[in-house]
Amino acid sequence: MKTADHFKSRVNLKKFGITKTVSKLGKMAIITIIALFIANMANAQPGANKKQAIKPSIKTLYPTKDWVISDFVVTNKKFGAKAKPGFDNRAAFQAAIDSAYKNGGGVVYVPAGHYEFRSSQTATKSVRVRQGGTEQTTKDFNYQYVLNIPTSVQLRGDWADPELHKGKVLGTILEVRVGKNSPNYNGTVSSWWNDSQASNALRTTYTSIADRFINMEPGTGVTNLSIWYPEQSINDVKPYPWTLFQPGGDCATIEHVTLVNAYNGFYSAPSELHYVLNSYITALSTGLEVHVCTDIGRIENVKIDPKYWANSGLRGSPSLAKVTAYTKANATGFNMHRSDWEYVSNFYVSGYNKGMWVGREPGFSDSPNAQFYEMHIKNCDTGIYVQAVNPYGLLFSNSSFGAEKGSTAVYFYKDFKTSTQFNGVDFTGPIVSDGSDGVISFESCTFSNYSDYALKVNNGKVLLTQCDFKKPDGHVYLGADVNTLKSMNSGYMGKLVNAGHNGKLVNLSYNSKLDIKNDSKSAKVEINNNKEYVFDPIPKNIITNIKVYPKPLSNNVLKADLPRATGYNNNRPTEDVSVQLQKALNKVKAAGGGTVYLPAGRYLVNNPVKVPSGVELRGTWDVQHYTQGGATIFTNYSGGAAGEKGASLIQLGARAGIRGVIIAQLNLATDGFSTSNPRPTPFLIQGQGPKVYIVNLTIGGGDKGIDLASYNTSGHYVDYLGGVLARAGIWVGGGATGGFIRNMQLNPGYGTRMRSQGYPEISLTRFVQSNCSALKFADVKNETIFNNFVYGSFYGIHFLKDAITGKDPGKMTVIGHGSDGCSFSFFVEDADKNTKITAVNSELVCTKTAELVRSYVLMGKEANTSKVDPDAKITLYNTAFWGSPTIAAIINSGTVRFQQANFQSSGAPAIDNRGGKVYVYSSYFSHKMPGEATGDNVYAKLQANGTSIELTNNYYISGYRENNAKPGMINGSDIVPTDKK
Repeated sequence: MKTADHFKSRVNLKKFGITKTVSKLGKMAIITIIALFIANMANAQPGANKKQAIKPSIKTLYPTKDWVISDFVVTNKKFGAKAKPGFDNRAAFQAAIDSAYKNGGGVVYVPAGHYEFRSSQTATKSVRVRQGGTEQTTKDFNYQYVLNIPTSVQLRGDWADPELHKGKVLGTILEVRVGKNSPNYNGTVSSWWNDSQASNALRTTYTSIADRFINMEPGTGVTNLSIWYPEQSINDVKPYPWTLFQPGGDCATIEHVTLVNAYNGFYSAPSELHYVLNSYITALSTGLEVHVCTDIGRIENVKIDPKYWANSGLRGSPSLAKVTAYTKANATGFNMHRSDWEYVSNFYVSGYNKGMWVGREPGFSDSPNAQFYEMHIKNCDTGIYVQAVNPYGLLFSNSSFGAEKGSTAVYFYKDFKTSTQFNGVDFTGPIVSDGSDGVISFESCTFSNYSDYALKVNNGKVLLTQCDFKKPDGHVYLGADVNTLKSMNSGYMGKLVNAGHNGKLVNLSYNSKLDIKNDSKSAKVEINNNKEYVFDPIPKNIITNIKVYPKPLSNNVLKADLPRATGYNNNRPTEDVSVQLQKALNKVKAAGGGTVYLPAGRYLVNNPVKVPSGVELRGTWDVQHYTQGGATIFTNYSGGAAGEKGASLIQLGARAGIRGVIIAQLNLATDGFSTSNPRPTPFLIQGQGPKVYIVNLTIGGGDKGIDLASYNTSGHYVDYLGGVLARAGIWVGGGATGGFIRNMQLNPGYGTRMRSQGYPEISLTRFVQSNCSALKFADVKNETIFNNFVYGSFYGIHFLKDAITGKDPGKMTVIGHGSDGCSFSFFVEDADKNTKITAVNSELVCTKTAELVRSYVLMGKEANTSKVDPDAKITLYNTAFWGSPTIAAIINSGTVRFQQANFQSSGAPAIDNRGGKVYVYSSYFSHKMPGEATGDNVYAKLQANGTSIELTNNYYISGYRENNAKPGMINGSDIVPTDKK
């Protein structure tokens, strides 16, 4: 038997943490030491003793907006995917996807090549079905799917933009060879459903149990790849299941995807936060379909066109004429059922039967509201078919809708009875309305290529303001039940007159002539042409996104394998990794810049770290996300000795960024603090130089979010911040110019719906409603603020003097801003003569909060304030207001222009001018005023300190009402001589 001496020249235990060679130890002692070490390693958090090396990111054939980082490549031997004819890749892909999920989330990468899928899997969905009139039961239904992407996993390929390759589909292509002629390609069952947005009211609806190719669970993404059905034939089209399917939950993202010839493209069922962007689709039945999306679905830069199949260069691709003939007879680009606040921008459809259909949920009356910016539909039988809209309405700006001869640009079905607004829209072909009521308004629109009439309206009310008809006749037909037509400076312009107006040359339209055929029973028709009421139209050609997407100049990647908590459990990390993380960031900086990559897990960062210039701190998310899995930074940091005025946790040097991470403060409501009095702390992230960027960041609970005000961060870029913040969301100032704040999604739900894994459950709604400024802009110029959404903030968007430079806000453009559940949705506290804020497609909502006074728009904090210059100007183009304001708009100084608005609820008074100038054009006051027009029970109130109110070409549900302390200073086309005093 060998003794312990046998090991004296063989066993060096450095690898076990023992630095001396063992010579005299007994065998049992050695075994004990090793056992103890193994036990300690088992309890240690992973990654603590591994060396970290800088490596290049994954190399792709085609350009990418970011560097590709993935721990799971489907073609690795572990998974075994093959770009090989006849090989079924379902099991290999699913193995890679499942491995990423078990690891806590991440990107599954698919190199360029053709990958076939020849089999499917079976799953079961339990549905609450109706049984008789009032009873319910739960029943299971089977459906087929090929791939299931679980929470926190993203499937990513190597994508070539077909627009840059003469239409060719190249790179990563998934070939779907299963599901042809499926009988359950779009199956639904009648069911019951509780609507959380309506006090859990019970709805009778339809639930999808359809088959699908890729099932997308909450917090998932499909990006940078193409999907093709090789066995589909335009000569004998067969139905296939939905290609991409979001069955519920939140945060499904489709980006840089080409659907070559899908039968049905992307489906979103009762859900939130779908995001389809930068993608191309040929769909033979339906491109996109949305049902019951509650705050906020986004569709951006998506094109639906038969050409993506016809020009694909793939085997058997038909001619463009053949595909177009089929889609124009059979297909719809976008079906939008109920969606609360859908944001659609830069959306294109050509060659379809219906470009877009808008209407009710099957089985019950709920319908959508939405805003559309740069929406372009052409060569469709019907550009937009509007079945029904909720009272908050549809907003279309800077768009175009075209139809060929004999077709319709826009059609309103008989169930339409609310509000639709068009601003800066070009129509080719007629608009036809069979709606039962409601207001359809047009401002700065053009009408051309219509046969008999540009507008054929059979019911309701129509507002035309500064609109141009390209033919001298056949402008408007009024059917029997039309209630009202009001027109200002609209009609056939002939030769337009150029003259100075507001300091610039514009085309004046007051020489116009409007041709009307009036077959109504008793319509009120008002036609006015007056140069006094000519205004600047909605601005065009606004750039809504950065030209060059930010990323490190180097593709260096350092995988920071630091101590962390892992697994789907409630374990929290215990070792502060701040020092190690800073070393990793500095190491990458020294190597010439690049990315420090945090694999999935929960990291404790209790001291500030600085991301150096040219370096990016990145987690496992390539897409927007909620609080499920992925790379998460937990912190108890509260500013150190300086407290709330201390340094920020994550500091970004010039051209530095953070991407794809979750941050959560663990101590907001501990040690004497609570959800009604959360701990005040510094901003979690601070930009400290120009061109800093924050992309796909989620804050699962914090006091303050992003500070872009303490330094000049010109050229900053923030895209998709989601989360809940107690006191501050994003604050911008410091003299910055040319920045972008895009797709912010602030909602207390991020704190109350966290998915275990050590997160604190933080219900901050009440505190936020009384204390938070979600967006603040101070000394900023040429800022673009795009498609942001705020729920529950005290101030939804706030403009004020810069605390450091002492300067007021400059020129800014706000597109698609949503303030919901706020006390003051749009607040200008400080403004000088150079403050010019242009807002397009705003949806501003007040709900009942603890505040006694609530308004959509607050211009100046008190009457006749000197903090707002009389020449400071806000112009709101195409706006929707609703909720529970006490007063819709309070104007204490400056100039505010409402150029087309739906005041669904207006308070009393609606417009309260206490010290400035107000102009209201093309607007719908749908809030009934009870009793007589006395006191505050009016649509317009001019107090003694107010300057003037102009009311031109508006519709008032209770008839025009005013309260005028300065006779003669409420004016406009709506003021008839008998109203003057």
